[in-house]
Order: sequence, then C-alpha cells, then structure tokens
Amino acid sequence: MDYEKLKKRDSSLDILRIIAVFTVLSVHFFLHNGFYSQTVEDKPMYIAVVMRTLFSVCVPLFMLLTGYLMSKKELSKKYYSGITKTLVVFVISTLACMIYKNIAQGDIFNLKSFILGTLDFTGSNYSWYIEMYIGLFLLAPFLNLAYGKLKNKKQKQVLLITVVFLTIVPSLFNIFNFGSLDWWTNPTSSDEFQKLVPSWWQGFYPVAYYFVGCYIREYGLKMKTRTMLILFVFSLFLFSTFNFFRSYGTTFKSGTYIYWYGFEPFVLSVLLFLLIKRIKTENMPKTAKVVLWKVSDLALGIYLISFIFDSIVYPILCEKVILMPDRLPFYFVTVPIVFVLSAAASFIMNLVAKILIDGFKSAVKMVRDLRSKPDKGKYQHIIFAVLMALAIGFSLWKCYYGFGGNDESFYLTIPHRLTLGDSLLGDEWHLTQLSGFLLLPFVWLYTTITQSTVGIILAARIFYVICHAVVVCIIYSRLKKYGYFTVFGCVLYFLFTPFDIMALSYNTMGLDLIALTGVLMATADYSKKLPLIISGLAFAGAVLCCPYLAAAYVLYLIAVGAHCLIKKTPLNKNVFNSDLFSIKTFLWFTLGAGILAVIFIVFVLSRVSINEIFTNLPYLMADPDHPQMGFMMKMNYYFKTIVDCHSHFKYVLMAYGATAIVMILDRKRKQHRSIYLILTSAIVILALVMFMPTITSVYYNAIMFPMIFMSITAYVLSENKNRELFASLFILGILYSVALCFSSNQYFFVTAMACSASNIAGFVFVGNLIKEMKASPDNLDYAVPCKYFAFGITAFLIVLQACFQITVKAEHCFWESSPSQLSQTIQDGPAKGIKTTSANAENYGQLYNDINEYQNLEKGNILFLTQKTWTYLAAKDFPYGTLSAYVTGENQNSLDRLRSYYSVNSKKIPKYIYIPKDSQWENIQQIVLEAQQNGYTLSENTVSYKLQR
Repeated sequence: MDYEKLKKRDSSLDILRIIAVFTVLSVHFFLHNGFYSQTVEDKPMYIAVVMRTLFSVCVPLFMLLTGYLMSKKELSKKYYSGITKTLVVFVISTLACMIYKNIAQGDIFNLKSFILGTLDFTGSNYSWYIEMYIGLFLLAPFLNLAYGKLKNKKQKQVLLITVVFLTIVPSLFNIFNFGSLDWWTNPTSSDEFQKLVPSWWQGFYPVAYYFVGCYIREYGLKMKTRTMLILFVFSLFLFSTFNFFRSYGTTFKSGTYIYWYGFEPFVLSVLLFLLIKRIKTENMPKTAKVVLWKVSDLALGIYLISFIFDSIVYPILCEKVILMPDRLPFYFVTVPIVFVLSAAASFIMNLVAKILIDGFKSAVKMVRDLRSKPDKGKYQHIIFAVLMALAIGFSLWKCYYGFGGNDESFYLTIPHRLTLGDSLLGDEWHLTQLSGFLLLPFVWLYTTITQSTVGIILAARIFYVICHAVVVCIIYSRLKKYGYFTVFGCVLYFLFTPFDIMALSYNTMGLDLIALTGVLMATADYSKKLPLIISGLAFAGAVLCCPYLAAAYVLYLIAVGAHCLIKKTPLNKNVFNSDLFSIKTFLWFTLGAGILAVIFIVFVLSRVSINEIFTNLPYLMADPDHPQMGFMMKMNYYFKTIVDCHSHFKYVLMAYGATAIVMILDRKRKQHRSIYLILTSAIVILALVMFMPTITSVYYNAIMFPMIFMSITAYVLSENKNRELFASLFILGILYSVALCFSSNQYFFVTAMACSASNIAGFVFVGNLIKEMKASPDNLDYAVPCKYFAFGITAFLIVLQACFQITVKAEHCFWESSPSQLSQTIQDGPAKGIKTTSANAENYGQLYNDINEYQNLEKGNILFLTQKTWTYLAAKDFPYGTLSAYVTGENQNSLDRLRSYYSVNSKKIPKYIYIPKDSQWENIQQIVLEAQQNGYTLSENTVSYKLQR
C-alpha cells in the first residue's frame, strides 16, 4: 500500500465516485423493474419518481469528476497512456458480457462478433459512457488550454454560462406547449413544444460538465453548506413534483429535462458534488480511507459489468413480485446485491487488467532490452507471444465445432452430480471419478451464475483453452532460458489436445499437471519452498486424474534414499546427487501434495463414510470396461500395444533400437553427433508419415509418440546434460504413460498422449544439442555439410510435426465430421452454441425437448438408459439415479452392474427411467416390461420410453 499517495489523496472524491456508480445501478433498478411501463398516479409512484429524479445525478457526477481531476492535464505523450486501464477494463467487460449473453441469451459469440462488439460499443450494454469518455479524454488537454488561457474568474464564468446556455438551458425552456391551454392542465396530452432557445449543441453537454468541474476545482462555490443542502432538497422536491405532474395518468415521461443534459440532473449533480466535496476527510481513519480508495477504484468496472448481474437479479425480482410499486422496497436489497457482485467482478477485471498492462509493459521493456543486445535470440519471447496468440485464437475457433462423442459431456457429469450432493466412491462407480473433484469449482460456479447447465459444454471448452494456455505460459516462463527450441516445444504442446476432446478431463488435466510438476521441479531454486509446494499440489492433482501415478511418488522416495547414499561417494556425479532428490526438497514437495490430499479426503468423507467406501470398492474394481490384470500382463500390454500400434511400426522400433544401441556404445559419439541426429530425424519422419493416413481419426494421439526418439537421442548426445529436467519431466512423463496404461483401456493412445509431456523436455535437449554442435564441430570428413544437413532435417521434422498437429486441429472433431461439414448450431441445452451436423442437431433437439418435459414433474432420481451422457446435464437439477452417467455399453453387463449398484445404494433407485428409442439395447421391450412389473408406469412417444415410479 502506497501510504504516501494515500496522504495526498482526497477521500471525498472517492466518496463521490462511489455515490456516482451506486446511483448508476439505482437508475438501472428502474430500467429493469417495470417503472417505465407503469402508470404514474399514486403515492408509491410519486416516491418512485422522486427516487428516479434523485438518481439522475449518476453520469453527470462522473463528468464533473472528470473535469475536476483532469483540469491540470497537459498535452504530452505520457498523457495518452492514462486511458490504458479504462480501455483494457472496457475490453475485458465486453468479453465477459458477450460470453454471458452467448450463454444466457444465445447471442452469437466468436472472434468476429467480439471485435465488432468492442468497436461499436454494443458488446458491453452499458458501454456508451466509454464511447463518450474516449472523446472527452482526447479533448481534455485542448479544453484545458482554452480554460487556462482565460485571464480571470469573470471570463471563466462567461465560458460556463455559454456552454450551459448551449447544452443545459434548452431543456429548461424548450419543454412547454404555448399553443394549447389544455396542455397546461394535462401536459401528457401532447409531446409538442415550442423552441425558445437554440438546442443544436445539446449533445455537447459533456464539455459543459467538464468545464464546471474545472471551475469547481479552482473556485468552488461561496455558499453556506446548510443553504446548499436546503437548496438541494428543495430542488429535488420541486423537480420530482414537476416530473410527477408531467407524467400523471400515463407512463413516466423521460423528457429532455431529465436526460443527462437536462437542467434537473445538472442542478442536482452540481449541488451534490459541492456538498460531498465539503466532507472533512482529513481526520478519517486510515483504514476507512483505504477502503474508500479501493472501492472507488472499482467504479468503472462496476458500471460496465453490472449488466450481467442486472440480467440475473431483476428477472427474479419481477417474477417473485408481480406489481411494480411493490418492488420499490426491494431497491434496498437488489441494488446492494448487484453492487457487491459487480464490485467482486470488477476487482477480478482490475486484477486481470493490471496483469495485462504490466505484462505488456514488461514485454515492451523486454523487446527494448533484447533489441539493445547483440545476441541472436533477442526476439524469442516475441515469437512465443505471437505464436501462442495465434494458437489460442485457433483453439477458440475450434471450440465451436463437433458434438459427436459422449466422453466430453461425461467429464462434466461427475462434478455436476457432486453439486447436487452426491458423493465420490459411494454414489459414483466409474474409475475416473476422482478427477471430478478438480472440475467441481468450475461446474459449481457456472451453474450458480447461470442457474442452469445450458451452454456448459462450450463454456468448459473455452475454460480448457484458457487453463491450458496458462499452464503452457508458466512452463515457457520456467524454460525460456534454454532458447528458441523451448518456444517450439511449448507451442506444439499447447496445440495438442488428448484425443482432440477439448475439455478439462482426467486426460487433459493429468497431462498439464504432470508437465507443470516436472518443469517446476526441474527449474526450482531448491532453497525456496513455494515452487516445490506448488509442484506437489500439481502432482497430487495428477494423481487424482490417474491414481496409479502414486507409484511415481514411491519411486521418488526411493530416489531420495539413493541421493542420501551416494552424495558423498565417488558416484556423486550421478543424477541422484542433485538437490532435486534431497530430503528437504522431498518434504516440501510432500507438503504440497499433502495439502490437496487432505482437502480431498475431507471432502470425500464429508459425504460418505469409510464403511460405505469399502462396501462400494469391490464393485468399482469390477468395471467390465477396465478388467483387472496382473502387473506383468499390464506391462506386456504396455510394450505390445506400442509395437502393434501400426502394422509396420515394429520396423521403426527396430531401426531406432539399433541406432540407439550403436550410439550408446560409441565412445566417440560426440564426434558423430550429426550422423545420429540425421538418422533419428529420418526415423521419426518415417514414423510420422506412417501415421499420416490416420491422423484425423479419433486416435490421432499416435503422432505425439515418435518425437520421444529424438528426445532420447538429443539427451544422450548432449555433453552438458540437463539431468534435473530429464529426471523430473522426461522420466516422469514415461512413468505417467505406464500409469495410464495400467488404468486405461486405450493403451498405446494414452501412452502416446503422455509422451507429449516428455517431449517438452525433448525440445530443450534438442536445442541444447544443436547449441553444442554449433560450438564444437564433429570430427568427420564432411563435418560442416553433415552438421547443416542435420540441422535442416531437424527443422523439417519440427515443421512436419507442427503441420500434422495443425491439420488435426483444423480437420478432426472427436467422433464427428470435419468442421467444414458442421453447419448446424445447437440452440439450447448443455450443448448450446456448438456446431454439428443437421442430423445430430435434430436428434439432439428431439431428445432435449423430450427430456425438458421432466421440469414440470416432481424432482426425483433419474436413470437414462443410454450412452448419451449429456442427457444428465439436460435434466438440470434432477438427482442422478445411476452408478455413472457413462454406460459402458447398451448390453446385459450394464444392466447387471446397475442391479448391483441398487442393491448397495438403495437410496439411488430411480423414480424416473428414460430410454431413447434410438438406443442399442437388444432387449429393450424386456427392460420396459421388467420395470412395469416393479411398479413403474410407462409413457411412450416417438422419441422415448418414459417410466415413472
């Protein structure tokens, strides 16, 4: 906290700013509560008119503050940077409002609409003020020159009289109809009036307020406070009565006299400004001043973002309180609620704005520093920023395409059922359930804000892109010192999404958390605690995504023991001598992992007892989709599925195996590095070409595997090996691939997925090797040509890898057609906003509309006998009456497993059973008959069988 700045700060201006934004929200109260469509004729409406008249000071107060605070500003280059924060907050609020409108109202949201909505100030519904303020800001130095050139107080008073006459006075004189005597007894009978003074310049009113603010700062107003207060109250009574009279018997007349350029807001706002300015704040407690400062700093964001909370709060008010006059007392509830929520959102926007502005300043400084240095890597960070920006935009575009699979919606069903009160390890039987704990905050926040699951799948995709980008940026920030190859490694890692399912899941979260763990541990200053604790937290999160990964912690413990044994022996050059394996590092890492473990255990045990967990555990492990195997059989599958991933891949493995053996046995390999690099690159390229025909299939993960060969070669050939990165990221990625193979039935494809984390380290190894090769040439007859050919083929390999990944991202959708064939946008439900085929959209719409009929029934456990997991999200807040939203197959095994589930969890026996007619149950009629025999009644239509108990 800058207390020196606080001492110089005028807290009365903070009070003014807070009052200004609160009155803005108060005016919006009348905008949304039906005031303008209510007949003005009784006491409650008179009170409403008084309130509306009072709150018209809102925007004028901001304009007066602008003149007061900026009256001394001079034209300079630095001056224009003063609007940066305002514009950044505006853009962030526009983004937030447009995302909200996309989710809640179905408005189109894409990059084009965001750009246009920002430029035309329609994206954020209350942003007209920003459009005005930009012009006022640009004019301010010139307005100050004009005001400052006036020689004395009298001349400045003439200026004020002139601008007020041109902008404000017309609203006082041009509002009467002198051609009709009847009009004076019933002014609502006609909106005609006679113009008495020129009104062309009324739109120039912000400049009038600006000059008044300048004048108040310089001269104030010589009037006693008591007199001023009496005048304010009298004016409010007079104006309110006048407005009531002008509107009596009809709806409220928003004449020019009450617009921002009206004489009523002008008089009231100037008097209120002067009154508040006279508050003595010098002796205020320091804490109170700080609070006023910080809240007033949120004013702009509150103003802009309040649209979202207005849209949430006021429909509820209007639904619960039918008559508009009866809503008036709720002003003291709704407006404070909107204020607090908007302030919280504004705080986040200000924080994001600060990060962006500081980041931009740092980037500018970094570029300047780099340009001043002679080294060739001066533009590395700029290249990373540009490539990541393009990759993020590309990924956000892709978010809108494809709704063919059931996996993606399944990921959300576990946290969704947790928000409804269900438990892990008790109510949910799917083996991947633990990762749902990590997704719980997102689903809870989304359903709390929107009060539904409409659009949640698309929102989750966007959230995934953001989280994935943040992780990649953190990884880059830790590895950037290793040069350009870090840029390529990080950007290519960002472009990869496991199975191309763009959602936070046990796959995507586990992969990011493993990569984050390895990078933080490898680059940590082992004397500092925080990075180690954070890496422990990340590892614990990865274990929730893949419980078998806990074995890596045991191996780490063994490595720590090895460190203790060899650190003082002749073997101390071994990797285990690193402080990565010190007891202190291990303990801080364990603390981080333990924090998340404790939180998770407390959460689980708050909903299910240990006895219930042990009762359910045998059934969880009996999942027919994940049959139990012995350790050796699993390891056999691990290697066998790699060999069998392609009919000719065994030749690739044999070729690289021979190359690796020769390379390791070659005592002069340092002198033959170019040859080994060329051979390895050729083998990797061959493998990629081998996978090319299937890269846009559902199992495209395979293209991430071949780079593992290059990683191994580069590490072996490097003289100055990055042992910490090898141990904590590369090896951890391999261990992760083994753990995944033990827990998944996807075998090679999860193995290849995990290798993408190891490949981040691989790019660092390759960059280090090439750097060494540049400094120390090989001992060959054609050393220079071989070296440059090695560099060229390595570059070609990286470009080829990038092309394959971009192609997949652009052309492949999980269990769907290519994006070019996905033209139908889903209009409602959890998949709202996603583009799919017309057939898929029609099928989805029929099912969704059919399921939506349950909203008229009493809440109860519901069972969807279908593999379409999104149906549970469509049922909104109906409790889950199933062992898992993911039905392992529409077959007898699934039915038997359900029966086992209900025998253990009788409280979950469904009240409703829903069976789509397009499902693949062979004995569907028998299922319906059995349900009827157990007390269910059948309701059938063209879409489904509905059974109710």
